[in-house]
Amino acid sequence: QRGLNFMSHLRREFPGSEPLWGIFNFGHNHLAAYSSHHFTAWALPYDNKKYQVTDRVVTDTGVPKADYVDRFYAAWECMGKCDNTPGCNSFMYIPLVGQCFLKD
Repeated sequence: QRGLNFMSHLRREFPGSEPLWGIFNFGHNHLAAYSSHHFTAWALPYDNKKYQVTDRVVTDTGVPKADYVDRFYAAWECMGKCDNTPGCNSFMYIPLVGQCFLKD
């Protein structure tokens, strides 16, 4: 029921977009479910032709440009922040807490 309620919320907040519905296979951990990159990319698709998603941190993440840790940020918000920050070419995202760290 929570998932269906959230889908209704997304339709109200983002008119014209139709979120998709599916099953999360990692138990009853709602924080992990709604914080995952997969859920964000699936529920709120972001036209991502610039960024590659990896399961691990790359060896050289780049020089820090800006940190967004003051609230929970969705992955698509971090992508937008990087797109709008001069010199930002990548970012590190921590989905469990919604923090993003922009890099050069």
